[in-house]
Amino acid sequence: MFSKVISYSVIAVLSLGILGCGSSGGSSGTTTDTTDTTDTTNTTDTTGAYTGDPSTLRVYVAGESIEEFNHMNSLPFNTDGSLNGTGNITEEMGWMVPFAQKLNLREPALTVSWVGSGCWTNPDTSDCSTGTYTNTSIGHTSAIAGTTVDDWINIHGSELTSKSYCYDIAFAARGGNDLNGDVPDDTYRQKLRELILALDQGSNCRTHPIVYVTAHMLDAAAMGSLPTTQTAADSWLARQKTYYVDIAQSVVNELNTDGRKIRLIDMWTPFHDNTPTDAFPDVDWWTTDGSVHRPDLARIHREELEEDAHHPRRLASIYAGECVADQINLADLSGIE
Repeated sequence: MFSKVISYSVIAVLSLGILGCGSSGGSSGTTTDTTDTTDTTNTTDTTGAYTGDPSTLRVYVAGESIEEFNHMNSLPFNTDGSLNGTGNITEEMGWMVPFAQKLNLREPALTVSWVGSGCWTNPDTSDCSTGTYTNTSIGHTSAIAGTTVDDWINIHGSELTSKSYCYDIAFAARGGNDLNGDVPDDTYRQKLRELILALDQGSNCRTHPIVYVTAHMLDAAAMGSLPTTQTAADSWLARQKTYYVDIAQSVVNELNTDGRKIRLIDMWTPFHDNTPTDAFPDVDWWTTDGSVHRPDLARIHREELEEDAHHPRRLASIYAGECVADQINLADLSGIE
């Protein structure tokens, strides 16, 4: 079980059921062939119950800009898990606060604090976040914008080899910059594997912290320009699925052995499949542009041009954070070594 430490908590405490963001969903209507032949023996089961004592979950984030950029001035969820406010503004963004709140709504015995070497940043500047729920009182992050996995390891890898931090879980939240940088699949796979193994051994208080490998949320990476045909849209989405979901899943399957606790958290598929959640029971992230049915990047992301869409605006941030929390197996958190 976790050691008990005092930590800032960002949320009200009330338990609730979940629709299961990682396990069910509606149809997007796209013609993309998303058949996945990858071995999914480690697909997350969220049915387990937490049996530990009231504890603070210490979280380390090896992420990109969608992890580093965080600015929330209001809590995303009401105490029954429904959405708190329907505005989809660009000024509030980031999935860490929604993740923390929804996890605590699922299990009131758990609160979240973050450890790392940097601060959360406001999306339009390099300054530390001034968001009410994203300032330094809730901890720090080692997420850094604009980095491939290799870049991140070069900048922050020493934090893991020197065991600089005590963390119970870690997020290997990668993919977007690598795909934008046209990093070859095999190179990305190898670097992701290297990062996961370092995270598994990088905590100074856990033999095997849980390492959650996130399938990056849907964005404009590898799109180039807005697709003008359904074939182009489908090819773009298929490329993203291979890179964000399939590679991550295969590496998780490979490394989830020898006492390691490596888990996939899929943020891509819920957007693709319009998977309902407590806060978004009738979600629809799709649009029809002429004759092309494709994701509604203008609604999902905050960039002015859809072909530049990479950073989520408020509703997509909340949805992503909820999906991450929904896919956590609470029973796993009871037995971290």
